[in-house]
Amino acid sequence: MVNDWPLVGREQELAFARRALADAEVCGLLLTGRAGAGKTRLAKVLLAELAAGGARTHWVRAMSSASTIPFGAFAHLLPGSADGTADRAHRLNQVAGHLTRGAEGRRLVLCVDDAHLLDDLSATLVHQLAATASAFVVVIAPHGVSVPDPVFAMWKDRVAERLDVGELTRPQTAELVTAVLGGRLEDGAEHRLWHLTLGNPLFLRELLQGGLDSGALSATDGVWRWSGALRATPRLVELIEIRTDRVDADERRLLELLAFGEPLGCEPLLRLGAARVLASAERAGLVVSERTGRRLNVRLAHPLYAEVIRRRTSPLRQRDTYRILAGTLDLTGARRAEDKPRLVRWRLAAGLPTDPELVRAAAETLLRKDFPQAEQLAAEAVRLSGGFAAKFLLAQVRIAGGRHADADALLAELAGETVSDVQHARVAGTRARNLAFGLNRFSDAEVVLDTAETAVSGTADDLVIARAALRAAAGASRAALDLLGPALDRNHRGDELRLGALVVAAGALAESGRTEACLGVVEEGLAIAASGASVPGSRVRLEHARIVALCRAGRLEEAEDLAGEDYRDAVRDRWGPALAGAAASLGTVALAYGNVRAAIRRLREALAVEGHDQPYEFRPAVTGAWARASAMAGRPEDVDLPGPLGDWAGAWAAAARGELTRAAQLAAAAASAAEASGRAAVAAEIRHDLVRFGVPEFSSDLDGPLVSLYAAHTRALSTGDAAGLDTVASAFAGTGARLLAAEAAAEAARLHRTAGKLGSAVGSAQRAQSWLASCEDAATPALALLDTPLDLTVRELEIARLVATGLTSRAVADRLVVSVRTVDNVLHGVYAKLGISGRRELASVVGRPEPGSNPGDGP
Repeated sequence: MVNDWPLVGREQELAFARRALADAEVCGLLLTGRAGAGKTRLAKVLLAELAAGGARTHWVRAMSSASTIPFGAFAHLLPGSADGTADRAHRLNQVAGHLTRGAEGRRLVLCVDDAHLLDDLSATLVHQLAATASAFVVVIAPHGVSVPDPVFAMWKDRVAERLDVGELTRPQTAELVTAVLGGRLEDGAEHRLWHLTLGNPLFLRELLQGGLDSGALSATDGVWRWSGALRATPRLVELIEIRTDRVDADERRLLELLAFGEPLGCEPLLRLGAARVLASAERAGLVVSERTGRRLNVRLAHPLYAEVIRRRTSPLRQRDTYRILAGTLDLTGARRAEDKPRLVRWRLAAGLPTDPELVRAAAETLLRKDFPQAEQLAAEAVRLSGGFAAKFLLAQVRIAGGRHADADALLAELAGETVSDVQHARVAGTRARNLAFGLNRFSDAEVVLDTAETAVSGTADDLVIARAALRAAAGASRAALDLLGPALDRNHRGDELRLGALVVAAGALAESGRTEACLGVVEEGLAIAASGASVPGSRVRLEHARIVALCRAGRLEEAEDLAGEDYRDAVRDRWGPALAGAAASLGTVALAYGNVRAAIRRLREALAVEGHDQPYEFRPAVTGAWARASAMAGRPEDVDLPGPLGDWAGAWAAAARGELTRAAQLAAAAASAAEASGRAAVAAEIRHDLVRFGVPEFSSDLDGPLVSLYAAHTRALSTGDAAGLDTVASAFAGTGARLLAAEAAAEAARLHRTAGKLGSAVGSAQRAQSWLASCEDAATPALALLDTPLDLTVRELEIARLVATGLTSRAVADRLVVSVRTVDNVLHGVYAKLGISGRRELASVVGRPEPGSNPGDGP
């Protein structure tokens, strides 16, 4: 990390300071702000500019150790012959004259840091130099402290201007981090840094340096990621301790209460007799008060204060602090919903007796808001003999937190403790889903379900829903929905059982193309989840299914708004599965738009969320989408996916390598498999990809705007209707599918050129390029038509491009499953059409060879 950070976000402050320096009526500038806001950094930039312009500059740093020594801050600038016996006026004039003469006719600029620590004579000297216009004085002092009267008089008497240097805004903070690291910081870490530092450059610097030193902050694929907690460095701890240690015993207790319990309502603190302490702590800038609704809350002035205070508080004093907090909240009756889990946590931490049922209820409340706390409370409920409900909840919390192996061990233990068919089925269904989607042990999950079905009497819908989830994950959407229909009919109550069924149904309906049914299921499922029903990851999967359904229906703007909202919530909540699901949703939307670079970034983020690298329910689909996006950028990835997902990704990989025949074969197989399993929306998208690979054949049983456009695109392409392709391109753009629009326009441009309509060809090509501006890194087969010769057929282009990469005729024949003679015959035709003599000239016409290739001579 660079030592001198760039000055980011200080354009207005610099402009203000430069105007003051240029104003003949102004002889000083008072810089004030919170500690670490960047006052000193700003002043150094100003002095460097002035020195470069020819000014004589001096830097003076006041210190408490020299605050009782006359001219202590200026000792390094005093003449060796200074008369220490002279009176004050003579000494002031002597020092001032020495400084002005030393400027040798140049402009004298003096900067005084920590001016609140100046001794009396030094403060008077600063005022005299400014008041007599002998020097321009830049004075730096922290916000909220008293400065010596002569320094204050500079601003009061308008000798100097005052500039308040505030913290950076969130965009400015992100810009600074990017500039310092030389790359983008992942959104989750950026969110955490912002909320810990609140734009304070000093705090930001220390946290980043600590992350780099510990290895917690590292770059992967050009993106900086943070693993583990953000920890304050020893230097930052010392800086904060200096600030928080200057308090009396009552103020110390208030800071501790806030560190462990903020925010706290003002009223109960006042009942405890803390009015004086609150006022003094707020004046000192240690706490702030803010109104939330009708409640006036109090919190520490900075989030890092809490971390440092908690670190320094002994376990015994922590326990006593929690006892006071619990008593404080009892004074209000814990009327708000968020008060109850806080009261339970505080009572437990204080060692006070607590009902295990209340502990379990508090853990359920925190399931999505604070998973570490939820797990602690659930484990405490188990310890307090909370029974089956507590142990089952702990297993759910561990699943939701990504601790799948621990959850399986607990569920296996719990299976032997069940006392009813309902409990047995519930445990077995939960364990099967965890085995499949948490540990990728699908065969073991099937065994668990088979065993449970023989052990319970009658139909157990927990087992039916789990079986449907396994079918849906395997791509058998029709079979999953067939299982879920009767289960939903049997369970009309808005409880966990119905919620679990709705979650599976939402994903299957999205894959089958039943958009409105999917959205209705999602709406009902989210309402049940909001009412308190708990199914691990239910909101994540419902929200992702909604985004997928909207994208496949061509409702991209709606999908983008919802995905962005989900992502912001997930970043704020810092829950891995939610962040993975929201990133996957953003990647899905970006891919539908055609912004390939953004799609790759978001889908890769979804696959690499910290602590959640085990498979989740839609992970295979996300992996396949990432592989397709990479291939659309011309970077085919080797992805080993089962069944049609693998064929679909493989088709795009083949297309990226120029093997359009192979791409069409794989896509056709994937589409047929999707149709057979009831995944009609997936099949329609794959069938349209076949059209994009040069096979203008499309069929689908689905209705809807996007499917209609797929069909119109196919008709225009198969009949050579350039005007029709232009219309289709505009319609694709109207839905937001800009990459599809650019491809259709590129195809139209080629047909226009072939027909000799050069003006129309230029217009179509320009429209294609304008849409491509928002499709970063896109390099699909259809886009290549913008830069390829007119006369070549699709097969001729395919063979020519493969040969241009350095492949021999035999290698090309093997890839396309044709004879070598066929390849050579096609090549001779290509050479004749293009007027070239051999392979070496192909690259300049149909594309450059890949690095390291070595095209041979001859046909």
